[in-house]
Amino acid sequence: MQPDRTLNFFLQNALRRLDLGEVADEMRIERVYRQLAGDLISRLTMSVQFNRGTLYLRLSSAALRHEMMHRREGLRQRINDELGSETIKDIVVR
Repeated sequence: MQPDRTLNFFLQNALRRLDLGEVADEMRIERVYRQLAGDLISRLTMSVQFNRGTLYLRLSSAALRHEMMHRREGLRQRINDELGSETIKDIVVR
């Protein structure tokens, strides 16, 4: 295991033990989203929030909002694949 992955593993476990698991999930989901989205879309993404299985994306571009509405199912599947579980049930684009 790589040192940064080991540290990440221990931090996530500590957060879960402190009942901050959802916070750890949200941080991890945002990191994966921004990685998959790329630089341009990340810059146009104003906020990424996760609550009870739903990922909320707030985007600054109307054209991007329209495009993401059509691509959200594929994005949901790609993020879940990266996470290794069906964490995200739905994506809401604002």
